[in-house]
Amino acid sequence: MTHPSKRRYIRVISLREPSTPKPANNTEEEIEWLCECLGLTDERDKLAKEIFKELVKASKEDNGITTYQIKEKVHVTQGAVVYHINTFIRSGMVIKEGRYYYLRAPTLSDTLSEMEQYMLRRMELLRKIARELEDSMQ
Repeated sequence: MTHPSKRRYIRVISLREPSTPKPANNTEEEIEWLCECLGLTDERDKLAKEIFKELVKASKEDNGITTYQIKEKVHVTQGAVVYHINTFIRSGMVIKEGRYYYLRAPTLSDTLSEMEQYMLRRMELLRKIARELEDSMQ
């Protein structure tokens, strides 16, 4: 078995087409919409959206946040917070340093840019492998 500190998360990035258009000038609804587009939550999962909102707020203040701090703000168990944080880590949105959690980059838009670059690199690698596979089958 792999030692926990050596274990790597499998990065899962999902992009969804939401059933509703992006809301205008409503921060709460925009965060919900963005979470749904990124496949981090669905329309029923209010807790994940609240946790994500706390991460974005902490990032805006240039701080990390602990699961305990999130638990106190959203009034749920620490286990529930950890469950959702791990989902965000697997998606590549959030990183952990010590006991603190941060968005992957200093801002949400920078985080999305880094994720975009990661996806582009992975797609280029997949295209290269597909070309090699096609060439070897001729």
